[in-house]
Amino acid sequence: MMQKLAGQVAGSQYVPMDAVFANAPVAPCGPASIGDILRQARLKHGWTLDSAAARTRIKRDYLEALEAMDPRGLPSRAYTIGYLRAYAGFLELNVTEMVEQFKLEVECDTGRAQPTAPRKKREFKLPKGVIGAVIILGSVLAATSWYGVHITRTGAFAEAPDAATLLATPRPVVESSRAPDPAQIWAGLPTAHAPEALVFTAISPVTLEVRDGSGRVLFAREMEAGASWRAPDEAGLEVSATDAGAVRVRSGAQDIGVLGNSGQILESLPMDNFVRNWRAARAEGTPVSGAGAGAGR
Repeated sequence: MMQKLAGQVAGSQYVPMDAVFANAPVAPCGPASIGDILRQARLKHGWTLDSAAARTRIKRDYLEALEAMDPRGLPSRAYTIGYLRAYAGFLELNVTEMVEQFKLEVECDTGRAQPTAPRKKREFKLPKGVIGAVIILGSVLAATSWYGVHITRTGAFAEAPDAATLLATPRPVVESSRAPDPAQIWAGLPTAHAPEALVFTAISPVTLEVRDGSGRVLFAREMEAGASWRAPDEAGLEVSATDAGAVRVRSGAQDIGVLGNSGQILESLPMDNFVRNWRAARAEGTPVSGAGAGAGR
């Protein structure tokens, strides 16, 4: 019986399913990550990480971290998105889709802005000896109070003049000096809105980051065209931007100009030097372009 069935199968047109799909291409398990898309696009153009970094003026470490999607090697989230925009545009990818996919893949903030563990609450403990010092101080105050009451009752101040005598006694005349000038009193005090405060206005979409002299981040955000931000009136400000030509700076009513050339990536530009160079050029009558400044580090 089995030999008969085997003969029928051998003479039929039966083909095993494994043989049918043996050479079929294997479908990908899921959609490619944003890092894989960036890496494939770069390799398609035949560029290395070093050549891409030189062309985009973005640090090689940042490009490598973007392709590996390693948040430990990336700066703050807002600044990372600015780098991603520049890199995706350089690789001729859809910038909007890449940014949206990045926001979906990376839920938490990256780099320096990663959330830190909550600080432990400090336990309030009195130093040793404080209770004893409080007891001694209370004893001294009680003794002083008792002594004052005792002296008053024994008439130690009996010879002191009464209030009527004190009021009747003429007081010596003291020549008053000239009244101070109110202008001198208020001179040097800061006004409500300092005229030297810098105002940054976005001409086109750009990512702007401003730090104070200690390195603390004061502002880090993606700015739409027309958006403005007033910086505090203090020295030592440093500015970074994904497009220097997209940020215009104003000091009070004076228009200083843009931070630099269009498409130029700025990192830690000292604004004190920027404003100082602009003032010097204006005094000499020399036109100042946005990098007038040039005072980068």
